[in-house]
Amino acid sequence: MIGTASAFVSINGTPLTLLLLQDNADVMRGAIWQLVTSIIVAPPVFTGVFDVVFNAVALAWLDGFFSFAYSERQYYAVFLITAIAGNLFSLANGPREISFGASGGIFGLLAGVVSFDIVTNKKLNPTLILWFVTIFVVSSFLLTYVDWLAHLGGALVGLAMGYFVGVRRGEDPGTV
Repeated sequence: MIGTASAFVSINGTPLTLLLLQDNADVMRGAIWQLVTSIIVAPPVFTGVFDVVFNAVALAWLDGFFSFAYSERQYYAVFLITAIAGNLFSLANGPREISFGASGGIFGLLAGVVSFDIVTNKKLNPTLILWFVTIFVVSSFLLTYVDWLAHLGGALVGLAMGYFVGVRRGEDPGTV
């Protein structure tokens, strides 16, 4: 785990992990790399370990679900862009907030599948939408230490990206 390894490295007495997490005050002062590094780092404490394990299990469980909508390149592009979007939304929590994790990207992938499905099948799938909304509400508002704004930002941008991927697929059925 990157967070654990980086905890043993210090720069000017500051553990590297603290420089890689998203500290909103630091980002607002120009440490924009934290919008990306915080996606792949977690502090070596219970909440950090829990977040990494939960996200890894979620991705492993959902991987086959994503493969019908995204090519490998699209998968990584949607994940990265929506994770960064989620981190940008997280800035609305104010300068005193510190965050980490990949859940904005995971919600981006999920929401993208919802809009992809609507575009490619030309109809709403109420079961898929209910499933998405349930996961969003439960993981965003019923769990502690969760950044619901990162989930929301990732999901909103994911809806747009899934729509775009679906439209492209409809224009050229050979596009993957």
